[in-house]
Amino acid sequence: MPIVALAGGTSPSLGRAIVTAVFAQTPWNVLILSRSTHTPIWLQAIDLDANRHKIEAVDYASVDCSATTIKAQGVHTLVSVTSAVNGTQAQTQINLLQAAVRAGCKRFAPSQWGFGLKGWADVESLQWANQGIREECTKYRDQIEFACFNQGSFMNYIGHGTFTVPEPAENGGEALDQFRLGAGYKLGEDEACEGLHRQGPLADQSGAFLIGLKNGIAELPIRDDGQDVGQFVAASLKLPKWEEEMGMAGDTLTMGEPLASAEAVVGKKFNISVLKRQDLEDRLTKVTDFMERMWIEFNLAYIRDREDEVVLRPVLNQLCPSVKPMDSGDLIGGNS
Repeated sequence: MPIVALAGGTSPSLGRAIVTAVFAQTPWNVLILSRSTHTPIWLQAIDLDANRHKIEAVDYASVDCSATTIKAQGVHTLVSVTSAVNGTQAQTQINLLQAAVRAGCKRFAPSQWGFGLKGWADVESLQWANQGIREECTKYRDQIEFACFNQGSFMNYIGHGTFTVPEPAENGGEALDQFRLGAGYKLGEDEACEGLHRQGPLADQSGAFLIGLKNGIAELPIRDDGQDVGQFVAASLKLPKWEEEMGMAGDTLTMGEPLASAEAVVGKKFNISVLKRQDLEDRLTKVTDFMERMWIEFNLAYIRDREDEVVLRPVLNQLCPSVKPMDSGDLIGGNS
């Protein structure tokens, strides 16, 4: 069977979304590149005997290490979902690209999951993760296909607005059964939020972004669900050729539309804070915290509402019409 390598593939968010979709939709096997060989509980639940996956520990700083591991397994496609926050993220992508070329891979996708091309160029808090990657990919385009998968924002942040108290960590046989029942996702907060951290900026401290269902609040200036992204990536493995820009779209809406859905589901009017451009720009000059700065810049991007920034071209929707992404109304209704 063909093999897709997934750098950072043990993560509970994108790593899990892609692995579960590849298992469900394709005959491909998965080589997971990670800093350790620990098998997360969700992966044990769907492939306990490791019939379709293998985890190899690699040093992302070493092109030789990654290339040797990839070549030994005969990898066809290398996809990265790493998210190093120690300043090495961009260089890690370049190293993985060079390793894929050296190992003879046919395709590579760097870890640039998010806004479109203009967003990566103009949203300052994203630039630490992408410096030089696209240029390096372009250098090697005669030797390897590359694609940047752009999905916008994850709708799953709304899920945190439902579960305002974090779910306790669970281990052992009971949890394994729950993850097995949900094909890698445990019912409740885990299924709703799909591994996203509680990082959203809403005032109720739920970790949500834009809309908080439980407390009925919204900050308005949504895009894809995490499992949708995994399904699009799995479907893209079957394509005869990759496009360099692989945008995907769940819902492309005005901000009022998901708010109306939320109010209809909850059955009450929300307390709405309107975010204005000038106020956000003033706040931006004063903040030093990285996450606070990032959320302000994201809201400014939504206010700009530019194509190829937060409004994405649905390339994968057109190339992979069998994938039917969830819309925000379905997600909100399912998490109420």
